[in-house]
Amino acid sequence: MSDTLFVFLLVLAASFVFSTLLSRIPLLRVPSTVGYLIFGMLLQIHMFHLTSEETNWMNHLADFGLLFLMYVSGMEVDVHQLRPSKWKENGQSVLPMGLSIFCMTLLVSFGISLLLCHFTPPRTNPYMLALLFSTTSLGVILPILEEAKLLHQSFGQSLLVSALIADFLTMLLLSMFISSQTSGSWTQVLLTLAIVPFACIIYIVLRSVQRSPWLRRFAGDVQIRIRAIIALLAVTAALADFTGAEPILGSFLVGMLVSALPFSFKEKLRDYSHGIGYGFFIPLFFISVGLDFDFHSLRSTEAIIWIPALIAVAFVVKIVPALHMVRHFGWRQALAGGFLLSARLSLIAAAAQIGVQIGALPQTFADAIILVAIFTSMVAPILFVSLTPRAMREQH
Repeated sequence: MSDTLFVFLLVLAASFVFSTLLSRIPLLRVPSTVGYLIFGMLLQIHMFHLTSEETNWMNHLADFGLLFLMYVSGMEVDVHQLRPSKWKENGQSVLPMGLSIFCMTLLVSFGISLLLCHFTPPRTNPYMLALLFSTTSLGVILPILEEAKLLHQSFGQSLLVSALIADFLTMLLLSMFISSQTSGSWTQVLLTLAIVPFACIIYIVLRSVQRSPWLRRFAGDVQIRIRAIIALLAVTAALADFTGAEPILGSFLVGMLVSALPFSFKEKLRDYSHGIGYGFFIPLFFISVGLDFDFHSLRSTEAIIWIPALIAVAFVVKIVPALHMVRHFGWRQALAGGFLLSARLSLIAAAAQIGVQIGALPQTFADAIILVAIFTSMVAPILFVSLTPRAMREQH
């Protein structure tokens, strides 16, 4: 076994132990992905000696981990819940509620971002900052709603659909913004949307295959379908990159496509995807983000001051729009929902890194935002559970 492979396997084993122990701390509810990110930060204090070759190897695998993370996130989007006629509770459909919450979030985020950019370091783009504040973390919100037994109640469904809409629309707007910054052509920006009809065409083709008994015989078992999904992931990501869109948008749409297709053993396929993703590729992405974290950029007093300010903004831009739910669920639940929607992690971490690459964010600000994401993903679930009445959580 080569030294590079040995060190790589050692890092994987140690990161698993560290993340597992961290997630067992009472009350904190530290997500495992946060544990891997923190472990990546600790690697910088030379827990293991990583050569440049080993670091490059990890970064390349982490790139695929990011694509797989977006694919798994897309799988969590239940397209059927987004129908206007679906989930009408108390005379109110959760779809317009989710859309209004996201639009209000985007407006509040943009207003605060314009104000902040008068005081932030140079090269901070207000549009990029507004999109970062508008993100949420479905990977944090979904398990918390399941654990609190609220997922199938109207309150839980309102929060879930709000998170789904925020994930999808932020991904789409982020891809368009990045294309506008890198190409400067509106034709190229519109070309980035070509990936959306491409995904729709793939969906129509696969639905046609499903209706043909002769063609359906070639679908194969779960293992073959996983390989087919990875192939589709590669093609879609490549097409997204060719058209100027972000490959993460293509991966996200593949996940949504798989979620929308009706077929047997979908849950088994979901379990396989989660096992491959969260068992190997996704941890590598978060370890890589932590490994690239620049502690030196946070040594200045200005950077330290920005962290509590950004944390405050991260909560405000979600809590204020969530007050739209007051007339349906009351003040306490609306406030709890606003705190939970404030949880951010995967998308904001990826977007912050991309923002640095295209020159829309300084590295100092991106690192501070990653710290904010870690803080919100740890604190938001605690505040949500403490504000949600026990009777409501125990209601079936």
